[in-house]
Amino acid sequence: MQISASCTTSWDDGHPLDQRVAELLAKYGLQGTFYVPIENSRELLTPSQIHRLSAAFEVGAHTTHHVVLTDVSEETAESEIRESKKRLEDITGSSCDGFCFPSGRFRRRHLDMVRRAGFHFARSVELLSIRPPTRRAGVYLIPTTVQASLQSWTTYAKNSGKRLAVGNLVNAVLHARSRDWVATAHSMMQLVAKRGGVFHLWGHSWEIEREQQWPQLESVLREMRELRTKMPSVPNSGLIRADPVPFTGTAGASCDT
Repeated sequence: MQISASCTTSWDDGHPLDQRVAELLAKYGLQGTFYVPIENSRELLTPSQIHRLSAAFEVGAHTTHHVVLTDVSEETAESEIRESKKRLEDITGSSCDGFCFPSGRFRRRHLDMVRRAGFHFARSVELLSIRPPTRRAGVYLIPTTVQASLQSWTTYAKNSGKRLAVGNLVNAVLHARSRDWVATAHSMMQLVAKRGGVFHLWGHSWEIEREQQWPQLESVLREMRELRTKMPSVPNSGLIRADPVPFTGTAGASCDT
């Protein structure tokens, strides 16, 4: 069986520094999806900046007010999901098909809300996963692999443990390199290029700035470009629009956080 692999990136919170991330993605010929709330306590892209960003990259919703859905009522959660789609479509002038859960926290009922709002896929935060998207509650749920941020091995282990994701825990043991997220990304990219699956880099531009990780990010994007013949770059939606990915790795089960 032919081994198929792909890579993707996603960026949360809609900070103005997302424009710097977009410039780097364009520099290295890579795709990405930017998940943007309409309002946020942090500095936020203006509507005109979001519109320009959407001309070059996929833009997804991240609730209206960047609220953690598990902390609010069902009525509020449904409104935050539904209105974020409508208002982003008004800004970009195009369909918004993807949604990302703030802080990666959701329950099964929130997947139902995402589907009812008309989204086709939702991105979670499942570290060290190389699984293709899985269908849940009528929505494609997209996991992630590596966050562009300083991480401890404990973070990877806890993320895997609470999901009972044995495959992800194995990846933590074999591929996580303490707080050196670049080494972890390199090891996971090589794994995907060899065995198939999805390498999904994600992060926050404001966090990259705070931790001064721009050179490290560029080094990872450079390697992703070099591996494009083995794992083509697609936006998050490309993971579900492509033919099913033949997968030879160990798939960990996901669970609501």
